[in-house]
Amino acid sequence: MIRGLLSPRRWRMSPWALLWLTVVWVMLWGEVTPVAVVGGAIVAVIVLLLFPLPHVLVRLRPRPWGLIVLISRFSYDLAVASFQVAWLTVRPGPTVGGVVMDMELVGDDELLQVLTGEMVTLVPGSVVIELDPATRVLTIHALDVRTRQEAEAVRRRIRAQEARVLRALHPDPEALLDPRRRREAQRTATRHGPVSETADQVREQTGQRVEEMRPDEGPQAPEEETPR
Repeated sequence: MIRGLLSPRRWRMSPWALLWLTVVWVMLWGEVTPVAVVGGAIVAVIVLLLFPLPHVLVRLRPRPWGLIVLISRFSYDLAVASFQVAWLTVRPGPTVGGVVMDMELVGDDELLQVLTGEMVTLVPGSVVIELDPATRVLTIHALDVRTRQEAEAVRRRIRAQEARVLRALHPDPEALLDPRRRREAQRTATRHGPVSETADQVREQTGQRVEEMRPDEGPQAPEEETPR
């Protein structure tokens, strides 16, 4: 443990994390004083030493127009969904139900997967229950969904949200959004070595639908035939 604390990598702290923890400490004190600021900085250093943040490989390429489209459409969806959920809570009639569904994302970057899931959750009426980065399967609870057509409409809305995130931040979004280029990239990766299984590949091997398979269950091993 002492060797870990003396590791040079552990002492490489993010200045933003250090500043944020210090600000949180000062806010908890309720007043800005030299004692609160210095004490917050000391506490922040101790927290970052004992609980270092994992190193995240960021491969983002922000695009101004893509960010404008992403923020504008997200604000619109947020306003519309807020009115819809408010109406569902006050309208007369039976209790509104929901459905849990799985869908596969196209992006392979975990940071963008999380960002997509967060934006889906922030829009009222939909909540992300689980995200499996290995298979890119997103488990969502959607409100007021009764038919298969309504469930597909929710999936299309989430796919459109992910596409806007990719076009705003991914280095090469069309390589993921264009089906032809995506198939070519998968064939190239297969020729150069093994790749991780996607939800579609797991579905083909196990004969199960993604909606029926929980991400923590994993694919079942095929039974071996007994030689005659």
